Amino acid sequence: MTDWDRIVREHGPVVFATAWRILGHAADTEDVVQEVFLQAHQMQQNEVVRCWEALLRRLASCRALDRLRQRRVVVPLDGLSLTAGDDPEALAIERELSDRLRLAIARLPPREAAVFCLRYFDDLSYERIAETLQITAGAVATALHKARGRLESYLLEEVKES
Repeated sequence: MTDWDRIVREHGPVVFATAWRILGHAADTEDVVQEVFLQAHQMQQNEVVRCWEALLRRLASCRALDRLRQRRVVVPLDGLSLTAGDDPEALAIERELSDRLRLAIARLPPREAAVFCLRYFDDLSYERIAETLQITAGAVATALHKARGRLESYLLEEVKES
């Protein structure tokens, strides 16, 4: 019998933090957390879960990215510091960059978006990302390389259009 109270207590903060870093919106993050634990509960009925943290982190990234793609609206990345200082102009630039990055991430293919978010938002190593997404470290490196290239292209494309 699975001890869900323990699993939620131990892994809930990681699930919330992963979704929050991607979404930056409390209500959406809370919805994703509920979806993740519901999906994990359904999955464990049909298969053995060897690593709860990896499974829950992967589900949180995927569900948060799905939610981000559905939403397609601009939401500030609260707490993610892209610039330094309390200068109002710097804060406005930070918000604009955060918004543009979120929109660009939403355009990435699912694997590339998940790898990028786990690497740069959760600061996971290539090995941990590989374990979490159940892929090889080489696939992580390839996906991250492609994600960086696409993000650069998307962001430059946006600058040229404005």
